[in-house]
Amino acid sequence: MRILTLFAAMALFTLPTWADDPAISLTAKLNTPVVSMRGGTVYLHLAMGTPRIRDHRRQPLNLSVVVDRSGSMGDERKIDYARRALHRLIDALRPEDLFSLVIYDDAVKVLARPHRVTDRDRLHRMVDRITPGGSTNLGGGMIEGLQLARRSSDRERINRVILLSDGLANQGITSSSELNRIARQYRSEGVTLTAMGLGLDYNENLMVGLAESGGGNYYFIEHPDQMAHILAKEFDHMASIVCRNAVIELHVRGGSRMRDVIGSTWSERNGRIQIPVGDLLNDDRREIVLELDVPEGTGELAIVDGSLRYDSDQIPVRPASFAAAVTYTKDARRVEQLRDLETQAKADVAVSTREVSKALEVLDAGDADEAKANFQRAEQALVASPAAAASGAGGDAVRAQISRLRGFQDSVATGDTRKAKKSIQYQNYQVQKNK
Repeated sequence: MRILTLFAAMALFTLPTWADDPAISLTAKLNTPVVSMRGGTVYLHLAMGTPRIRDHRRQPLNLSVVVDRSGSMGDERKIDYARRALHRLIDALRPEDLFSLVIYDDAVKVLARPHRVTDRDRLHRMVDRITPGGSTNLGGGMIEGLQLARRSSDRERINRVILLSDGLANQGITSSSELNRIARQYRSEGVTLTAMGLGLDYNENLMVGLAESGGGNYYFIEHPDQMAHILAKEFDHMASIVCRNAVIELHVRGGSRMRDVIGSTWSERNGRIQIPVGDLLNDDRREIVLELDVPEGTGELAIVDGSLRYDSDQIPVRPASFAAAVTYTKDARRVEQLRDLETQAKADVAVSTREVSKALEVLDAGDADEAKANFQRAEQALVASPAAAASGAGGDAVRAQISRLRGFQDSVATGDTRKAKKSIQYQNYQVQKNK
C-alpha cells in the first residue's frame, strides 16, 4: 500500500465529495500553558477528526473469521447463536469481498479459504456444520486466520481478522505476551485483528491485549444472543473506514519527558515516539491524552511537536502537525488562572481510566476490597478536580466518569466478580478509545 503522509504532495486521483473541509484535522492543547519554574507534569490533549464524505462507499473486505468451537460453546446455545451471526454476516458481504472461515478447538480447521463471496449457499452450509468440540487452541486459530488474511492481503482492501472465543487459551501457544507479539507483527504487515470475548469464562486481559496489539476492536459479549448485533457493529465499523494505519509521530524536546500515552500503546526509538492510532472512520473523531514531565526553567520552552501519517485513497493530503510550548512563572495563581478546564477535564478522565486499570489488576489478584478502594480514590481525585464543577462537555464528562466509578464500586461489592471485571474493563476500554 502506498503510504500517504500529510506532508506529501496532493495525490492525483479522483476523490469523493465532502460535506465539510476534506482535510483531516489535528489539534493539540495543553491543560495549562503556564507552569511553575520548578517544572512539573502537564497533559497534552490530541484530537483527530476526519471529514464527512457524502458518497462514501466501503472498500472491499479481505475478512477472515476465526470461531471458537470448543466444548463450552455448546452451553447456553452459544454455537447456535454464533452460526446465526455468521449467516447474517455472510448475507451482508458483497461478491467482491474475500471471506475465509477458521474454526478451532484443540485442533484448527480451515472451513473456507479466502475466496470471493460468489457462492453464499456453500458458505451457509459450512456454517451449519459447525458443532462444539474439545479444548481451546486460541493461538492456533488466530495464527491460521492471520496467515489466510495476509496471503490474500491487498492494498485496495480492508484486511481484517475477527477472533471469537468463550474460553481460556489452554492448548498450543498460551502466553499472552507471545500472542500479542504475533498480533503486532501482522499489524505491521497491514492485517488487523479484532477480538470478541463471549460469556464470563474467557481471559479478558488477553482479548483486550490482542485487540490493542492487533489494531482492531475489543468487544465483551455478555449474552450469546448479542453476537449477531456485535458482529454487525464490527461490520459497520469496517464499512466506514476511510484511513488505515494512522500513526502520530512525536518529538519530545527541551529536556521534557514522555511519561505515558494514557490508554494507548506507544514506542520510542531514536528520539522519536510513535503512537499507533489505527483506523479512522468517515466523520470520525479520535482523542488521545499524553502525560509529560517538564523540567525546571525560565522563559518559554518548546516541549513537543508532532505530525500524523496514514494510508488512504479517500482523503486528500493536507499538512497536519502540531507543536506545544510552556511558559514558566513564579506566580502559582497564574497557573490556575490560565488552566484550560475543558482540556483539564479530558486529562482527569483519562488519568482515572488508568487508575481503573490498576484496580482491575488488584481485582485479578483476588482483592475485591482493595480494588473498591482504588475506585474510591479515583473518584475522589475527580471530585477534587477544578473541572468537576465546570459547565460544558468537559464538566459533563468528569461527572459521568464519577458516576461510572461509583457504579464500579457497587458491582465489585455486590456482583459476580467475573462479570464485574469484564463489564468494568469493557466500559473503561470504551472511554479510553472514545467509543
